[in-house]
Amino acid sequence: MHVLVAGAHGRLGSRVVALLLARGHAVRALVRTDAQAAALRDVGAEAVVADLRGDVEWAADGCEAAVFAAGARHRAELGSIDAGGAAKFAEAADRYELSRFVLPSVIGADRPERRDGGVREFLAAKQHAERRLARLGLAWTILRLGRLTEEAGDGRIDTVVRAGAPVTTSRDDAALAIVEALARGQLARRVVNVVDGDRPVADALDAVEPLPLPPPQPPPTGAAAPLGAAQADNPPDDPDMIAADAEPLDADVDWEGDGPVPPAPVGNEDPAPGIP
Repeated sequence: MHVLVAGAHGRLGSRVVALLLARGHAVRALVRTDAQAAALRDVGAEAVVADLRGDVEWAADGCEAAVFAAGARHRAELGSIDAGGAAKFAEAADRYELSRFVLPSVIGADRPERRDGGVREFLAAKQHAERRLARLGLAWTILRLGRLTEEAGDGRIDTVVRAGAPVTTSRDDAALAIVEALARGQLARRVVNVVDGDRPVADALDAVEPLPLPPPQPPPTGAAAPLGAAQADNPPDDPDMIAADAEPLDADVDWEGDGPVPPAPVGNEDPAPGIP
């Protein structure tokens, strides 16, 4: 799989890139500077330099999946990176019809109003990105992570936030969950919590129930029905309307038209005099 990773030089994104490369995937790494690009090329990634505050749509061309692992370095950038940048990146993936998209978000993004100050702004930015993503037809997955830590990962998570338990996620395990989620089509259009736990990452994600199929809807009728469907629903001919001795239609007869063809106009003659 050819995966585009935004924020590929960050603490989370660099882990995602390393895991993807180790599994044999091709990685296009989206970074801010030439120095970051050079470092990623050294480990085997295809690196491109772009700013999420500008045009990034072109970066998705030729890729099959994408991960948005970027994050604002300063509070003033929350709107342009975590909110607008993530939404723009997702829309680029949708524009190029990528098959999978994973957005790492944060637990609490559904209720930013419960917090104050900078935390509230951070959660609101994540909520904005989630809502913009949810409107797309893309096969997205949102992973809501706990507070990210530098603790060594043990490959185990939980997808349920339990009362009284620490809401933290090791960056090692968050990166592993992102890579595993890319490979799981059953997680399309799902929001999944990922916190430190005791279940292997793959098992925990496999246990997430897929969304049920939408209930069957009756076919559209009337003006809402496509012409072909409307014609297909025509009732059969009434036998009483058909003459018993009628000759079957011969499809091979020569068509003679509906009468003589009027003479072609000559010069500027009006072919339909009297009609405005």
